[in-house]
Amino acid sequence: MTRNRSIRALALTFGVAATTLLATGAAQAADGQAGSTYRLTATVPVACWVRPAGTVLAAEGRAGSVVEACNSPGGFTVSASYRPLAANEKASLAYGGRTISLSRSGEQELRRSNMATIRTVDYQFEEVDLDEPLVLSLMIQPI
Repeated sequence: MTRNRSIRALALTFGVAATTLLATGAAQAADGQAGSTYRLTATVPVACWVRPAGTVLAAEGRAGSVVEACNSPGGFTVSASYRPLAANEKASLAYGGRTISLSRSGEQELRRSNMATIRTVDYQFEEVDLDEPLVLSLMIQPI
């Protein structure tokens, strides 16, 4: 029996001590003396891609679609690269609702977006007069 009393007394002492410590910690936290603040930050890398449904080959009336995707908060540009056009060659392209005459230089900006987005853009070639085949290679760049 004495042994049970000693264990009970010891347990009671530990219980009172633990309660006192918890109450003291709570009071200090309430006074702004204790506590922790955590700041969590994350960085998402910029990822952009442009994917045509097939080869973008200039031919009268030829149509297709392109998926543009870029998570750059400043937006992006989509450009086409192709062989330079001869003086007597021409081609225009309806891209995303705008008609664009392809420049003779072999480089043409097709679209500029001021925000991050994923979308499908339809295109169709118009007024194509070429001596040789013309294939457009599409590129996307974050702004």
